[in-house]
Parts: sequence; C-alpha cells; structure tokens
Amino acid sequence: MTKAAQIRKLYTEGLSVGQIAQQLGIRYQHAYNVLRRSGLLQGKVKHGEEVPDPELYARFISELELLGIELQELSARLERSPEGKKSIRYGLEPFDPVPFDGGFKAGLTLDLELLDDKGTFGHIMLKVAANYRSSALPEQALFRLFASRNLPLNLWPYLRMYTDFLIVQMGLPRLTLPLLKV
Repeated sequence: MTKAAQIRKLYTEGLSVGQIAQQLGIRYQHAYNVLRRSGLLQGKVKHGEEVPDPELYARFISELELLGIELQELSARLERSPEGKKSIRYGLEPFDPVPFDGGFKAGLTLDLELLDDKGTFGHIMLKVAANYRSSALPEQALFRLFASRNLPLNLWPYLRMYTDFLIVQMGLPRLTLPLLKV
C-alpha cells in the first residue's frame, strides 16, 4: 500500500492529520497535502460517518454534465433605509438531490441578512438549482462532498448575480458577494 493510500485510509478511520503524520513518521504537511488533493479534508464528516472513496468521487464528477440552472425561489425585503456602516451575514445550505429521468437536480439556498449600525435592515433569500445529467443519483456521503465542493462552484456565480440585481432594485448601493473559496 502506498504512503498516500495509508494516509487516506487512516483519515477515513477517524485519525486527525497530526495523528496520521505521527503514526506514519512523516511531516504534517505531507499528510495534509495528500488529504487536500484527494478531497477528503473538504468532505470530512463527524467521526463514524462514511467518507466517499476519492476514486469513486472522481469517477462520479467526470461523468456529470450540467444541463441548466434554475431560480426556484426568491424573497427580498427592505425593512428600512440603512444607516451608518453596512455589512452582510449569510448562510449557504445545500438541498438534497431530486432524481429525474437521466439525472438529478440539486441546489443551494442563500440566506442573506443586510446589516448596519442599528442591526438588520433587510433580507434576501434565494434558492437556485442545477440540473445534472448523471447515470446515478449520488448516495449520501458522495452528495455531502459534492455539495461542499462542486455544487457551490456551479451555483455561486448565479447567486452573486441575483443578489446584485436585487440589491440594485432595492435602491441600495451595489453589493458584490465575495468569491466563494471551497
């Protein structure tokens, strides 16, 4: 078994990066880099939960085809005019895949709170979905990893565009959501 395979195996068994490095007699950075490249660090879940095999995940991704994007739900409200320094707080949540003939639909919900010196002055909620051609519906562990890595990469640009449009329609200064780093 290669060193990289040993690192991945120990990680899926619940060992931390530091514990793996110590057990195998390697540098922390070596173990970290192997796990990062394989996608396991992004997809690590609570101890005892299943983590998908990196080769299975790579095969799943290589067979996907993005068919289209759709806006499923939108709500926006401006409670008052903002005063002072403005900021945002947002949450991003995936929703489970829904199968259709030849693929599945999955998406993200963005909850965006508009804040100023006095508190919340507005709110935006967007639900955007992507339709994917796929030979299989991803099982839970595979979808969890997909939802943390690829789904945001596919949908974040649309969420940014819709948010910018709504902010301008509310009569507020332009707001560009930050780049999403996955």
